[in-house]
Order: sequence, then structure tokens, then C-alpha cells
Amino acid sequence: MAYSGAFRRETPPPAPPAPAALRQRKPPQEQEGLSGAVGALMRKIESIHMETDDLIMALILYLMYRESGDKDLLIMLGAMLLT
Repeated sequence: MAYSGAFRRETPPPAPPAPAALRQRKPPQEQEGLSGAVGALMRKIESIHMETDDLIMALILYLMYRESGDKDLLIMLGAMLLT
């Protein structure tokens, strides 16, 4: 006698995925080392709303001040950050 395929084993339907509200999210981990320091600095920069060109100018002025020791560059950097 040939198998007709009439008998099928019942399998339970797959479980639906959990709703997004029920999924537990892990709290963001604070990173350590240089990446943590850079992340903290970027959060502070975002809070004062500096644009990229302002950041580059501040970095250039700071590096020029460190190299020459000219306090006028430091005054310009401070004035730029105040505006």
C-alpha cells in the first residue's frame, strides 16, 4: 500500500515575537579610556551647539597657542567660544 500523505504530524505554530514595549533594553554602558573621553567630549560639544568649522578653528587656535605661548591666541579662542 502506498503512503497517501493524509497523516500529518501537528506542529505548534511559532511563537509571535515579543512587542517592543516588553523587550528589555540594556542601559548604555559608559566606555572607558580614550573612546569614553571622546564620547563625553562630544556630548558636551553637542550641548553648546558648535558646528564643525567652529571646532576646527578652536583646535587650530589652541594648537597655535600651545606651540607659541602667545596669549593673544588664547584670548581669540575664548572670544570665539563666547559668541
